[in-house]
Amino acid sequence: MNEYEIGIPEKEGYIRYYDSVFGNSDYFQCFEEIIDFPEFFKDLIDYPLSSLLILKCMRTFPSKVILFGEHSLLWGSDGLAIPWTQYSGGWAQGSQQFEGTDLFKFADYLRTQKFHNLFDHNLFLTDVRDGWSFASNIPVGYGVGSSGAYSAAVYTRYAEIVHQDKEVIREDLAKIETFFHGASSGIDPLISYFNQPFHIDDGQPKAVNLEKKVIQSFNLVDSGIPRKGSYYIRFFADKMQDKMFDEKVREILIPAVTQAIRACLEGDLKALYQHYFEISYFQLVWMTEFIPLNKIKAWEKKLSDYDGFYKICGAGGGGFFLELKKQI
Repeated sequence: MNEYEIGIPEKEGYIRYYDSVFGNSDYFQCFEEIIDFPEFFKDLIDYPLSSLLILKCMRTFPSKVILFGEHSLLWGSDGLAIPWTQYSGGWAQGSQQFEGTDLFKFADYLRTQKFHNLFDHNLFLTDVRDGWSFASNIPVGYGVGSSGAYSAAVYTRYAEIVHQDKEVIREDLAKIETFFHGASSGIDPLISYFNQPFHIDDGQPKAVNLEKKVIQSFNLVDSGIPRKGSYYIRFFADKMQDKMFDEKVREILIPAVTQAIRACLEGDLKALYQHYFEISYFQLVWMTEFIPLNKIKAWEKKLSDYDGFYKICGAGGGGFFLELKKQI
């Protein structure tokens, strides 16, 4: 073994790791599903001997990225969002609580909710007392669904799925995430729960498949600036009260979003590149307040060089930018 020793689970349903350098020992819950393996657990592998064991035990919950439809979804456009496995989380014992959440208060909140599927409140409270929480490398305040992934993890662990309809599951997930945001559509945790892209059409999410070449065309660029999404959502709504801005959104932005989503669904990278340019240019001209000042020049250069483009990711104002890579 190298720095870490990983052995056969010492108790049913869990795998234990031991850090031979610092002497730390911990357990991670095992699941039957083979989902994905996040970056921040890679150093726990003695590859290749232990990797299969870990991959078969670890269920993780990815972040999400809204490719298209941030803000405009609320004003009639379609949306398209995908799971982003670079940032993920999973259950761990003894880890820091998610966003400093008061888990006992969270448990009390969950007990007041009426779920379609059965929810094991007693097990949740027992796990809280035993030190279980959600370990994640998903940045908070970056618009990539940290609370959505946590909500999906909670639902997976404590809900007995009797009703498998996606709309029923979305409603249950929305109730969980509402604890963190005050209101939730349930779409963010739905993406993490199913680990699948969703096309939001007329407010209704529909699971879709995207070609690998489409997904690999996108890249997250860190602005280095956390932000409060709720502020920029309200700010956009205020701007929509201006007749000229409202007209530009409906005449330019929403049609470009619609065509960009269609291009993604059809795997048409050439069309995607064209409509992404239109969205990026619109946001630079009409939504400058949503772009940090120190990023304006880089944004302009991308457009003028026709060398890949930026758009806001989530509410804007900071967090990540979403880059469409230059076509080769």
